[in-house]
Amino acid sequence: MASASNVDRQPVYTNDREQLIYLLTEAAEIEQGLMCSYLYAAWSLKQSVSEGLTEKQLAAINGWRDSIQSVAMEEMLHLALVSNLLMSLGSPPHFMRPNFPVAPGYHPSSIVARLTPFTRDAADHFVYLERPEGMALPQAKGFESGIRYQRDRGETRLTPTAEDYDTVGHLYRGIEDGFRILAEKLGEKGLFLGDPQAQISAEVLDFTGLTAVTDLDSAIAAILTVIEQGEGGRQDAEQSHYARFRAIRDEYDIFLKEDPGFQPHRPVVSDPVMFRPITDQGTVHVSARPAARVLDLANATYGLMLRLLASGFGMASGSSITRRIEIESAIAVMTIMKSLALLLTTLPADDSAQTAGMNFHLPRSTLALPQRHAGTALLAERAREIANALNDLGKEVPGADGSLAHRLSSVAERLRQAANRDGA
Repeated sequence: MASASNVDRQPVYTNDREQLIYLLTEAAEIEQGLMCSYLYAAWSLKQSVSEGLTEKQLAAINGWRDSIQSVAMEEMLHLALVSNLLMSLGSPPHFMRPNFPVAPGYHPSSIVARLTPFTRDAADHFVYLERPEGMALPQAKGFESGIRYQRDRGETRLTPTAEDYDTVGHLYRGIEDGFRILAEKLGEKGLFLGDPQAQISAEVLDFTGLTAVTDLDSAIAAILTVIEQGEGGRQDAEQSHYARFRAIRDEYDIFLKEDPGFQPHRPVVSDPVMFRPITDQGTVHVSARPAARVLDLANATYGLMLRLLASGFGMASGSSITRRIEIESAIAVMTIMKSLALLLTTLPADDSAQTAGMNFHLPRSTLALPQRHAGTALLAERAREIANALNDLGKEVPGADGSLAHRLSSVAERLRQAANRDGA
């Protein structure tokens, strides 16, 4: 499906603060969804010549993995910037999102996020998702929206309303316009009501480009950082996500031309789910042990990571020491999650020849823990529970990294000490 140029040109409206918050929460969900899609693809890539690769192919694939993971980490930076933009308006950060597969209609029909191995079609899809605003490209084969539709905003309402846009850059252009409109309408002091101390800057989280949002200039700067890094950027910059995915795709084509049987990814399933679906959604239920056990732990660590981020972001009342511990703990948990996700790609998903993959399942329960002392204590408790399960996993599953339980136990202990200090 080619880009809908009429949609790409239409404005994304903002009539009040609630509508702007609505747009930012959708942006946060898209950033997280893209991050998951990219990580899934990167972790599906083969890692040894013993998997049917030449040394030349393996060297290229290792470069692809590094590049895709780098893009995924920039998606996390974008999620952090969107969180700061939300908090500048007085809203909490937003780390929830729909579980995969995302139902048609939840996002515009051109924004399709799936969990698939890094096939040639997936490479096309990533180029499509990151294309500059206004660029007409066909959607990749197998990634078309199941339903052709266009969001119709209709009349302006007090209730926040979904907007239609064709690219992620188009959405951010609407968000930028919204900040400008409301700054003029309410005045900058009236618009930026949030406590800057509740936000996260590079002093707490070591991300180049991560800054607090306190006025219109800093809000626009945050938005432009997202756009210029390639989130459907307005310019085809050499290091944009669009340009990097296009370069990988072109190299992919060279290897296919040299060897039509070239397959850089493991036989990982597409669209895995943790629970047996009620209806046939085209998903794969990861039912075989030990994959089902590893998937449960991988998703639990992901939920813990997001809860640590949500706690570290939104709490101006918390000590800077505790906030730093929570953010550093989130990063440590992410490395544990990655180890489990890679292990899954080596384990049978079901009774077929395909291997499993992590599906980033989130529970219904809220991620935010607004009670400072209790929140940190609950995070410590949860980390300890998962660490104990990881210890059992090391005894049950050959190939499981025996150090994971110890690493997470260390995280749990740091959080426990922080909770005790805050509660004293």
